[in-house]
Amino acid sequence: MLLTAKWVLPITSDPIKNGAVLVRRDKIAAVGPKGDLVGAYPGEEVTNFGQAVILPGFVDLHTHLEYSIFRGLCDDLPFTPWKMQVTKKGRKLSPDDWLSSAKLGALEAIQSGITCIADVNKTAAGLHAALAAGLRGIVFCEITGMDDSRIQRVVAEARDMVLRWKEATKNSHIKIGVSPYASYASTPLLFKALSDWAREEKLPVCFHLAGSPDEYEFVKHGSSALATSYRDLMGWSDFLWQPTGVSPVKYLEQWDAFEGDVLATHCIQVSEMDIDLLKKYDVAIAHCPRCSAKLGMGIAPLKEFIGHNLRVGLGTDSPASNNTMDIFDEMRIGLLLQRGAEESVEEFSAKRFVEMATLGGARALRMEDEIGALTQDKQADIIAVDLSRSHQIPVTDPYSALVYTANQEDVIFTMVGGKILYNKEEGTVLDEKAILAETRSARSKLWA
Repeated sequence: MLLTAKWVLPITSDPIKNGAVLVRRDKIAAVGPKGDLVGAYPGEEVTNFGQAVILPGFVDLHTHLEYSIFRGLCDDLPFTPWKMQVTKKGRKLSPDDWLSSAKLGALEAIQSGITCIADVNKTAAGLHAALAAGLRGIVFCEITGMDDSRIQRVVAEARDMVLRWKEATKNSHIKIGVSPYASYASTPLLFKALSDWAREEKLPVCFHLAGSPDEYEFVKHGSSALATSYRDLMGWSDFLWQPTGVSPVKYLEQWDAFEGDVLATHCIQVSEMDIDLLKKYDVAIAHCPRCSAKLGMGIAPLKEFIGHNLRVGLGTDSPASNNTMDIFDEMRIGLLLQRGAEESVEEFSAKRFVEMATLGGARALRMEDEIGALTQDKQADIIAVDLSRSHQIPVTDPYSALVYTANQEDVIFTMVGGKILYNKEEGTVLDEKAILAETRSARSKLWA
């Protein structure tokens, strides 16, 4: 199959005007000028996207697919009240409701050009939705708990769940990891036990880290609403929490949480010393600028991350926190926030953010040998984005057009491993009408 368009962005080399990508089975066989490839493969089926750009699929480095039906439900709240509302309302949902919600998220992902996810999941709904959609990525089993007397039991239950999830993902594009969730939701001994087990099993680890000022105050001083109202809501008020006197990053380092293959989400409330520690342990960072801004968490020091040569990619978080899984918005708003905060345009270009959304995310997941760029022998995870609409023409630089003018509605084609998951003219591998119907019932429970 030959895919052709006005522009092809290999990411690791210059844009190709009037370019083409040859797909054979699940891999990219060749990339180059359209004329060259059509001439070299005269019998090949050609799909021409016209005034569009072909590029690697987006890597969404932080998702919660199962929270998709919470979209717009808890808007205009700061982090801790938002977290509490989402927790309370989530208790109304059944396993089938969570699955419907996750399917909605998976549907939005493939229609938005997302081909690979790092999903933090507590119900297995996100896992099954990702499998049904044909997505690539890592699904992290979410673990929480503040009762040290239950650590052995919690870890044993996590082992069993991970074994079941691994069995379910055989012959798929999904890998399994573990998530101790956050410093305010997992006792330090549980963090250490999970980290030790993950290293033994060679499991990737993901957790939320240094996101909100409330988290920082909770860890260092034992204060903020996370130390009072949130602990009461979770039933943890009887368990002792001692202020640590250090930052969340330093605190978790003391419990060996950064040993192994670690992806940390947010990393906003961090100092230069904290960033040095993240670099020391080669921790990857999922940068979620829209969520951070919407919940008033702050702006991550992206310039310092880049300066320390950290592995950084973009995450949309979830529709519960920022309303859409739109990587275009993540790139655009993320870039503008950084320029505003730094009062400079020098460090942050459209090209850099497209790289973060593709190859940067792949590196963060240690998948750069498989995905993230359009080069020979990489997996055929490919998308096409329409650039022919009135808000985009004229296009002189495809990177600029993607970041400053495009949105998820402009995606017209999504492929993972050579399999077409979405074609705007023909639909998706998922039953969109059925999913939308299923979510109505679950959504009504949340409003009750």
